[in-house]
Amino acid sequence: MKLVKKILRWFPFTILFTVLFSLNSAYGTESLNLFRIGTGGKTGVYYPIGNLIAQGISNRSIVITKNKNETAQPYFSIAQNSGGSIDNVKGILNNEIEAGLVQADVAFWAFQGKNIFNNDSRGNDLRAIASLYPEKFQLVVRRDAKIQNMLDLKGKRISVDEFGSGTLSVVRIVLDAYGLKENDFQPVYLKPVYTHDKIENGQLHGFAMMAGAPMEAVNKLLNIGITIVPIETRTASKITKNYPYLVPGKIDSGIYPGIPETSTIQVNALLAVSKKMDEDLIYKITEALWSDNTITLLKNGHPQGKAIGPSTALKGLSIPLHPGAKRYYLQHPERFTGLK
Repeated sequence: MKLVKKILRWFPFTILFTVLFSLNSAYGTESLNLFRIGTGGKTGVYYPIGNLIAQGISNRSIVITKNKNETAQPYFSIAQNSGGSIDNVKGILNNEIEAGLVQADVAFWAFQGKNIFNNDSRGNDLRAIASLYPEKFQLVVRRDAKIQNMLDLKGKRISVDEFGSGTLSVVRIVLDAYGLKENDFQPVYLKPVYTHDKIENGQLHGFAMMAGAPMEAVNKLLNIGITIVPIETRTASKITKNYPYLVPGKIDSGIYPGIPETSTIQVNALLAVSKKMDEDLIYKITEALWSDNTITLLKNGHPQGKAIGPSTALKGLSIPLHPGAKRYYLQHPERFTGLK
């Protein structure tokens, strides 16, 4: 029962009750193992995508046994909201979560012990299960704030996400590319879920987020009149020279009703774990991720899920694959290309 109480803090009770009841009937709850996935804020894209992946893993009924006399131990996966990429990396390295969604650039910094992970050698343990989809830098502002480019931010009140987020790290990179600093405007450090009312009533002029598109936090603001500030291709290319996994991208016209095609920068979102995770477990997690069931859940459950599939699983990886994931990919060359 201790495990059940622990899970209750993270999972909707009605769904949890159904899942645990069936698992308890087969195995007993004390033998249940958790596979926790760190995501992000609830109005971003990490959280809904993480929940769909967790559902797909749980549906797979993964059991790991090392010998015939060992009690079967099913894995139940849950998605936890978090501060974002940096927070998720720290959670993985501190054994607080088993996996996390992480920007490829943040994963690279951790692996190399650079930037915000300077001299922290633990990040060398970070490994990838898969590349999922491109995340796009979205600086969303009220139209009446008259912010047409990055230089117009001066003096404005903008939320740049909370400390521990990959968004904040990218905001600082973008500001530097334009010769700006955080004290050139009035930064607020909040997740988008906490900015909606403040933007609606004019307390904030906008917010920044590194996420897939469309994002719920943007759709909820369409009625007040918003736009997305562009990152010109020339500036994006300059950023890429110093940060190879941040590349020029665009938010297509029609992704958000009334907002035209907007140039920006983007980075791949990875599903990451520690290299210390059991190889057989990660093999089965990878198998569950790319099962027909999980792919269907992703495609039907969120617009960004339509971009997640075997054809992109190995694109934009900035850290090595976990041996369990690599073994799975090598056994299925007909579905996954580009791996040697």
